[in-house]
Amino acid sequence: MFEISIVYLVLLAGTLCLAQDDGVFCELPGGGRLRNGERNSDPCSPCLCFHGELQCVSALCAGPECIDWRTEPGQCCPTCPNGPNCLLPDGGTIKPGESVVISGRRTCTCPVLTTGVPLARCRYPVVEIH
Repeated sequence: MFEISIVYLVLLAGTLCLAQDDGVFCELPGGGRLRNGERNSDPCSPCLCFHGELQCVSALCAGPECIDWRTEPGQCCPTCPNGPNCLLPDGGTIKPGESVVISGRRTCTCPVLTTGVPLARCRYPVVEIH
């Protein structure tokens, strides 16, 4: 029984090797193609050509917690070179937890935990009418 299992595995391995060189190709989205059984070299979106069907996955990246994010060469996800920050209406940036007064009256604050587009929250002061 053990000898049959080894023979079966050898035949199975031979079948897989033959299947990789059967002339089937997959077209890559950005151009180029892979032969059956080949993988591309993109670490952010690795793909495998499997029996003529392209199977790819993409890196899942959290949204950057800054307005001035960059994607560095060789990296898949954006980073914040200046740390987390928020965009002010005048185009400037402030750090989470900081507040500034702009236009002499409006107070803008950068939330400590930013999600989505990191915009400062701005309010005019409450004016009491007597």
